[in-house]
Amino acid sequence: MISRRIPYLRAFCFEFRAVAPGSFWSAADDELARAFNGIGAEHWPNWLRIMLTALLRPFQAAALIHDWEYSQKAKSYRAFSAANWHLAVNVAREALYDCRPGVIPAGALAALLCQLFGLRAYKSGRLRP
Repeated sequence: MISRRIPYLRAFCFEFRAVAPGSFWSAADDELARAFNGIGAEHWPNWLRIMLTALLRPFQAAALIHDWEYSQKAKSYRAFSAANWHLAVNVAREALYDCRPGVIPAGALAALLCQLFGLRAYKSGRLRP
């Protein structure tokens, strides 16, 4: 289900001028699909991630970049913070592009929660087989 959305999500990221590392733009769709688990940490129950992904649907493109950054092998607190900052910026860009500025606070809260509580997910993030 999610893997079929990858080309659309990446194209939308390009359309709203998302902030992403070069490796995101050059990655194959199947690599992005293996990194993207929807919205929520990998160690959360699948039903919870499915529910959050549906509820926070407006942020799926920004979350795709965020998951890609979390899946990269080089792990540092700086890279972790950059990924969370990119999430906040991309949520705002995505919302403004779609003329939905009212969702920006929810996206900013998601990025803040990732920064405060997401280090475990970041450290264990990887491309799934």
